Amino acid sequence: MSKYKSTTKCSLLFKLGRRHGWGNPAAKEDLVREALKSSDQGSGKEIVEELLDEPYVYETEEGYWLKNDPDSQAQAAFRVVETCGYTKLQAESTFSRFEQAGGFDSYDKDTVLEDLDDW
Repeated sequence: MSKYKSTTKCSLLFKLGRRHGWGNPAAKEDLVREALKSSDQGSGKEIVEELLDEPYVYETEEGYWLKNDPDSQAQAAFRVVETCGYTKLQAESTFSRFEQAGGFDSYDKDTVLEDLDDW
């Protein structure tokens, strides 16, 4: 995967996580508009659908959601830290169920990441 595509997916995922913290789904168009610069939104409209390949993201009529259990949020948290370069503090403050379950101290990185595809 290209660095551009990976960076775009990272921005989309982190924005989805921030929105999820308020219990709100994100419509694809809104997520792309809020997460990406206007010059990146065209390709972002295609890339955003790839988030559905992740085991911790799902879609309903209202939009995209993150699964609300600690293990799924652990996958998202490790993804944004290990793949995207966000800090552990940013991840724990974004993925509340993960943080409530003990955060990075309670999960083995390799075990969590083994079920995720490379970006």
